[in-house]
Amino acid sequence: MIIVLLSFLYIFFSASSWGVVTAKIFKVEKSHAIIKQLLGLFSICMFTSIFAFFSRINIEFHLVLLLLNIIFGVWQKHKLNSIFKHYHVAFKSFSKFLKVCFALLSLFILAQAASAPFVIDNESYYLQTIKWLNEYGFVKGLANLHLFFAQNSGWHILQSAFNFSFLHDRLNDISAFLFLMMNFFAFDKINLSLKEKSFHLADIFLAIIPLGSILFFQFISAPSSDIPVFLISFLLFYLLLKHWGNISKEIFTIIYLLSFFTIYIKVSTIFMAFLPLGVLVFHFQQLKRSTPSMIIVGSFTLLLIMLKNQILSGYPLFPIQEINFIDSDYRLPESYKFYFERSFVKDGYDISYRHFKNLSTVEKFLQWLSIKGLTGVVNKFITVLMLCFPILILKSNYRKPLVFIYFLAVIQLCVLFLTSPQYRFFLVFVLAFMAIIFFSIFQHKKLLKTLLVFGIIFSGIPLFFSFQLKKFTNNQFTQNNSQFQFKNILVPHKNSKYEYVYQKEKIGNLEYNNPVNQDFFWITGDGVLPSIKKEQIEFFYKNFHTIPQLRTGKLKDGFYAKPVENFEDE
Repeated sequence: MIIVLLSFLYIFFSASSWGVVTAKIFKVEKSHAIIKQLLGLFSICMFTSIFAFFSRINIEFHLVLLLLNIIFGVWQKHKLNSIFKHYHVAFKSFSKFLKVCFALLSLFILAQAASAPFVIDNESYYLQTIKWLNEYGFVKGLANLHLFFAQNSGWHILQSAFNFSFLHDRLNDISAFLFLMMNFFAFDKINLSLKEKSFHLADIFLAIIPLGSILFFQFISAPSSDIPVFLISFLLFYLLLKHWGNISKEIFTIIYLLSFFTIYIKVSTIFMAFLPLGVLVFHFQQLKRSTPSMIIVGSFTLLLIMLKNQILSGYPLFPIQEINFIDSDYRLPESYKFYFERSFVKDGYDISYRHFKNLSTVEKFLQWLSIKGLTGVVNKFITVLMLCFPILILKSNYRKPLVFIYFLAVIQLCVLFLTSPQYRFFLVFVLAFMAIIFFSIFQHKKLLKTLLVFGIIFSGIPLFFSFQLKKFTNNQFTQNNSQFQFKNILVPHKNSKYEYVYQKEKIGNLEYNNPVNQDFFWITGDGVLPSIKKEQIEFFYKNFHTIPQLRTGKLKDGFYAKPVENFEDE
């Protein structure tokens, strides 16, 4: 916990230094300290991405980042001090009840960050994605080694800037840092609500962040891109609810910057592009002068996404393979398109691709509803929620912003039904709608305080007690929660949950490390680069007759998919 706290302090200083400069450039200097820090993280993320095109994110990068932190901090020292003062003054204004709640929640967040990561995706590709960035930057054709490496989320890029890989392998906690900061912002708004005679939906809406801690805690000990998507989306919804009637140029600038940050973190949140566009359309007269800056930032973000995808997979808009501007020897085979389509159907509808193609639109929807287990229950709940929410909108004083948020949800659902309608991609709207409905009906201060206490206590229980989650998942890797250990007070758990045993394998000119003591098909773990399951290589050979090979014999020069006829001869 202590080491994690020290890393948080450095991230805090970095985000603040870059934040005040970013706020100055975009003329949003009056914005909340938390918002400045989010803008700072966005700037660092983009800077790290540009650096990764040319070099590794290692000690040389950290020296450059540290130097820029100091330069920005000295240059804007008065505004930097104002951020520190803001936190001090805001915390002093909290009631004793909120001070105790926030302090306890902060300790739980540090404990969770220092514990073993829970998310299975951390073991399949988070760790290796970040390790490739730390050792080589962006690598050509990396997706030919492991398809998931093509994703390379902006959140993983940002994590690579703060994990100090040249020192140790125990810092992987950018999600926990963001969760801590956003909880402070939520407590600031809750404090305001408790002091006023009546609740304002915009302010109290953010209580969903601490109240939902038991869910978010399962993700914050790994750099899950879901955490920033949830938290930044909630903040954007708050801004819409709070300022819809009078959206200033400053608020609009914050909205489009944070929207593009969310898209860069997770491209599947493409619905976020409609958020600033919609705001611009509805408030065009006030905001039309901001259009050029929005287009510039949006275009630059899209350019980075396309360049990153082009290098990693050979396709600028991966996983879309129909768009291809540059021919390259490391481009993913076109035959993989069928694999993607089949996987999306299986994950979203739980039926075979052949069966899916013969269904009408209505039959596809009914199949989505009838999926067994927790997935089917959640899908039904989403349907009911989408049908009932318009009733609330008609009775609400926040009708226009709620209609707009609902419109975004409809867009996201349509996109998901065309790709892979997994409920986890829609969960941000489920939580937001539930919070809006609840706080529109129940507006009692004692109830809020009670829920806050229970929310914090329940979030801490899985930290210290073991739970079996077999009823909620069939995945053996996520059936047991990660617990805090006493030794983690000083030294955090390593970035991987498991102890791996690797076996050296060779195929053609590729030598790789095969994790032999874990059965998960996509698993890579924290092994020395490159690490990949032998079964995965065999699968793509048998189905597509390709194997991953080094382009030049050096890892830094990347991989290509080599067509082969006989696997055994390679």
